[in-house]
Amino acid sequence: MDEVSKNQSPSGLSIAALVTGILWMGIVPIILGAIDLSRIKNGLSSEKGKGLDIAGIVLGAIAILVWIIIIIVWGAIISQVLLTS
Repeated sequence: MDEVSKNQSPSGLSIAALVTGILWMGIVPIILGAIDLSRIKNGLSSEKGKGLDIAGIVLGAIAILVWIIIIIVWGAIISQVLLTS
């Protein structure tokens, strides 16, 4: 593969990482962001996407934590309902 020139726009992977992170898709933005960060490190993708990748990874991690909390709270509520009935 050719090396990327410095004036290119962010890659599709970095944009996809950010969009899926905004949509709280959990592990998807983490994977996409990690792949693109690796491509940036190897010179195969534009440096301009690095911030988008990091934002996607952070949003994906937050989404996973929120989903875990929601599941725990939901499980506690369901168990309380079942115990009281």
